[in-house]
Amino acid sequence: MKIGIRIAESHDLEQIREIYNWAVKNTVATFDLEERTIEQNIKWFNEHHTRYPLYVAIDQETVTGWGSISPFHPRPAYRPTGEFSIYIAPNFQGKGIGDVLLKHLCSCAKTLEYHSLIGLITGTNKASLKLAERNGFVQVGHYREVGIKFGEWLDVVAVQKMIANQRLEKII
Repeated sequence: MKIGIRIAESHDLEQIREIYNWAVKNTVATFDLEERTIEQNIKWFNEHHTRYPLYVAIDQETVTGWGSISPFHPRPAYRPTGEFSIYIAPNFQGKGIGDVLLKHLCSCAKTLEYHSLIGLITGTNKASLKLAERNGFVQVGHYREVGIKFGEWLDVVAVQKMIANQRLEKII
């Protein structure tokens, strides 16, 4: 399988939504409890632009996964830090697509002059924790029992990778 990565386009939205909604219904990878509507997905898509890119992994014409950089926090002082998200279609998991997407997001973060990237990963999501570790992320926090899904308390592990060593004068 040859994995291609490209910026997401509006015609990808339904496949992106299907992947995400599968995760909502079947996993603890997201703490969303209800599937995204088309309207919610369009609003979310429109919030991802140059500073906060959204990419798709494709195999021919099929979207096999997606990854994005979002604001880590809405307050302006957090602007040099982004939060990454990656979701893979269920029948394409375990094929290295997450690695390709995360490497691409890190490269983009460097180009966009982010200082660091953060990931918030459910503590039981061992595959995502290993993905982050393989790609140079380190655990910087562990929030205990901060969410409930499928009738169980869930921990969240914060991982971080320093992307660029920037001088403060350049950021301010």
